[in-house]
Amino acid sequence: MDASRGEKPTRLTIFNQLLDPKVAEGHVVPSVDDLKDEAFSIVTVAADTTGNAMTIAAYNVISNETIYHKLATELREAFPDPSTTLQFGALERLPYLVRPPVCG
Repeated sequence: MDASRGEKPTRLTIFNQLLDPKVAEGHVVPSVDDLKDEAFSIVTVAADTTGNAMTIAAYNVISNETIYHKLATELREAFPDPSTTLQFGALERLPYLVRPPVCG
């Protein structure tokens, strides 16, 4: 997408909204510095939240031998070659990986 040539984005992001002066009455388009601050905040919050969730999930999986072995078996059956690149779509279809019992 090249906005300088009038091309529209294929998907909208928060930045499309922030840069659109017509998004709401009285909206002021933020400066580049304000946009950098916003981007930093989004990345930081997302990384911290995701990291904490993954740490707790990993701890619970390795702390429970039954869950660990069932998940390891499911992964080995789905991906018998450990050098294979794991495809997101294939991972999404693994029921125990997507929603193990530690999730409630």
